[in-house]
Amino acid sequence: MTIGTMITRTGAALGRSLNRLESWITILREGVVAGALGGGVVALWYLLCDSIGGRPFHTPAVLGAIFFEGLRGHDIAAATLAPVVSYTAIHFAAFIVFGIASAIVIAIAELEPLFILGALMLYACFEICFLAGVIAIDASALGVIGSWKIVIANVMTLATVFGYFEYRHPQLLSRFKARWATFDEETIVSAPVLPDSIIPVPELRLAPAPAVVK
Repeated sequence: MTIGTMITRTGAALGRSLNRLESWITILREGVVAGALGGGVVALWYLLCDSIGGRPFHTPAVLGAIFFEGLRGHDIAAATLAPVVSYTAIHFAAFIVFGIASAIVIAIAELEPLFILGALMLYACFEICFLAGVIAIDASALGVIGSWKIVIANVMTLATVFGYFEYRHPQLLSRFKARWATFDEETIVSAPVLPDSIIPVPELRLAPAPAVVK
């Protein structure tokens, strides 16, 4: 099965599946829960780090001041309510949108397990866009927040969101592994051999060497 055929068949099957309203309700519910879990884990992680450092809510205060007040990371002395609430709202909204998009990809992966790779690429794009936005506004904010905190937060988010989807779709990972093992065998196509009756191949003969006259 070629990749194009795989996508066509999966799209047709998905279209038939999503004609039912309950399918969309299930996808939306799973997406909202996954996004809320991912956003909550990240928020709790930064709250823990900030509290240990003696500055509770410092990270959302920095990001909120950068995005909504035009301040720079090193200008934030103490957390205030407005930027913390504003950024927290945007934070959870973005994660819920990401969760819904991931739930749609997971629904497709139920029909073709290889599409689970699309969910991973979606998460990579989500994180790249966030980091690019922060760097574009104030590159120093990454240093204020701490790069190691961001890396750990990304790992925790990935484990939480896809752990939830694995809980909701317990056979999906094993089906992906089995599908991946057979994918190369299905996509390798031998080169076509054209019979001689279609394109005759003339027989090549070497001409005899000319006789040497003495």
